[in-house]
Amino acid sequence: MSGISEQAAGNIQNVAASAEEQNAAMEEVLASAEALSRMALELREPISRFKI
Repeated sequence: MSGISEQAAGNIQNVAASAEEQNAAMEEVLASAEALSRMALELREPISRFKI
């Protein structure tokens, strides 16, 4: 029974570590999206000078 408990605890730690990694990755995606949004806003005015 102790082996099962240890295995379960190890699995829980693995899940928690994976969740932390996913959270960090999502924070990076959010930061990138915010940076792209700022760039888009900064480029809107100069690009509006061009007419097609």
